[in-house]
Amino acid sequence: MIDPSKIGEEMVKFIRTSWETYLKILETLQSQTEKALEMILTQSDALREEGKEMVKKWMELMKEGQEQYRKMMEENLSKLESMLSKE
Repeated sequence: MIDPSKIGEEMVKFIRTSWETYLKILETLQSQTEKALEMILTQSDALREEGKEMVKKWMELMKEGQEQYRKMMEENLSKLESMLSKE
């Protein structure tokens, strides 16, 4: 049986494990997408240089946004863990 006083901690562990799995999937997807886009950009003449630069900038912005999101979630999970450990 689960100790009722530990339910909050167990929930946070579950959330953290789910979050880490999600991050691994996201990083893999991002990496594969970057490789595919790089291949398209280098081998295709469909886009002009301006379009290629725009796609590269978009990829950089997506990375930055994902990193900010990751940091925010990590901070919030840590705060939640510390709040539950004080009880």
